[in-house]
Amino acid sequence: MEKVFVEILNMSLTATWVVLAVLAVRVLCHKAPKSLTVCLWALVGLRLVCPFLAESILSLIPSAEIVSPDILLAERPSIHTGVTMLNSAVNPIISEHLAPGYSVSSVPTPGASANPMQIIAFVASVVWIAGMIVMLAYSLFSYLWLRHKVKVSLCYRDNIYFCDSIATPFVFGIIKPRIYLPSGMPEAQTECVIAHETAHLKRKDHWWKTVAFFLLSVYWFHPLLWVSYLLFSRDIERACDERVVRKMEPGARKEYAEALVSCSLQKRMMLACPLAFGEVGVKNRVKSVLNYKKPAFWIVAVTVVAGIAVVVCFLTNPVSDTKKPDRNADEGGEGFNELYDDVSVIVDKDGSATIMGDKYATGEVDVLLLPPGYDGILDVNGYRYGTDEEGFYVFIWQLAAGSYSCCVKKKTEQGYTTGELWSMKSIGLDVARAVVKSSGYPKDAVTIVPFSMPYSSYLNLEAQEDPEGYRQRLEALFWEEE
Repeated sequence: MEKVFVEILNMSLTATWVVLAVLAVRVLCHKAPKSLTVCLWALVGLRLVCPFLAESILSLIPSAEIVSPDILLAERPSIHTGVTMLNSAVNPIISEHLAPGYSVSSVPTPGASANPMQIIAFVASVVWIAGMIVMLAYSLFSYLWLRHKVKVSLCYRDNIYFCDSIATPFVFGIIKPRIYLPSGMPEAQTECVIAHETAHLKRKDHWWKTVAFFLLSVYWFHPLLWVSYLLFSRDIERACDERVVRKMEPGARKEYAEALVSCSLQKRMMLACPLAFGEVGVKNRVKSVLNYKKPAFWIVAVTVVAGIAVVVCFLTNPVSDTKKPDRNADEGGEGFNELYDDVSVIVDKDGSATIMGDKYATGEVDVLLLPPGYDGILDVNGYRYGTDEEGFYVFIWQLAAGSYSCCVKKKTEQGYTTGELWSMKSIGLDVARAVVKSSGYPKDAVTIVPFSMPYSSYLNLEAQEDPEGYRQRLEALFWEEE
């Protein structure tokens, strides 16, 4: 159940980008036919129901799997949003506070059997299922309630019925839908309403709205999808309005607008209601009906092109790392490229090792393993981690101009994970010097490492413009050689 919820969560998060793209196109192409806008909402639905989509280098989705199913058992949980800054800010917190053995008192409890991520995922999945049951039960109640209200009705013709107990016209039913009209409607308004509801049936809107509400029931926890459902409901109503009035004379359009006003809902019906004539956005619909003009060809063309762009860029997944070209091979290097946890470790012919990409630095990879048999020093972003040498690393970071904090770590062959480094407790330079001097290690066994904490807002221009010069200055500062 937890893994299903993680999959649903991932699909909802990736669908966010499609929703934002559709909203942008909807605003920019607001004069386009609403039938095209309704087709754009179908792209959101496809993203929500298709767990597997094609990969494309043109995809603008940062990550197709933000929360990996492995997070439930990971020693140091992390997310992979595809946005480096967001990963850098969130992953250290997750790794520190949601790792197995973490307690509320911040004191690690290695013997604890409960995994915080498993507990959170279980509770979240239970809440998700409960919410989905409530939504579906609400829909069933709405259906039974309306069925009871139209139980006594009089056939007007074909599948059109008059009913005394309803206040507004609507389409009801899925397999054999019927059009229900309130009794006593003027004849002129009756024909306008019948034309509108018949347009719904021809467009199969009674199916699409049912599917949309079911998806909303599954993804009820996502606020943007509630917005999408409401806008989708408005767009299908306006699409039917356009279909009916585009061949009407101005006088007939006025009668149609009057029918909209007289049949508008005085009380908001349930979200699971059928296709009601005066259900949503009556004011804007009246304006659109009275001022209707056939959209220019270029508006239609731009909207179609924008829809194709949404399909290519947001209905595809980014190319996975395993399909990316081997940079070492492209550069003609004589070393070899090994892929460890989505990080390419390249060992060149001179014996040095580097990391291609920034996933290790952003916390997306927990521990980096060296190639088998490699006994050199691994160079990560210009600084050395993971060595069999004896000594200390002194990590130094700035929180303000002239203000430094640091932490002393013993050199290890395994190195340190990103979470461990970003959760370091700061001490002053004087305390760090005392620790180093009391250890008995010589000066050349101590490596000064300029560091950057994710919670610091200090913009260190010197470190960006001259990294090596900045490192040398910190080294001189630590050894009091300035």
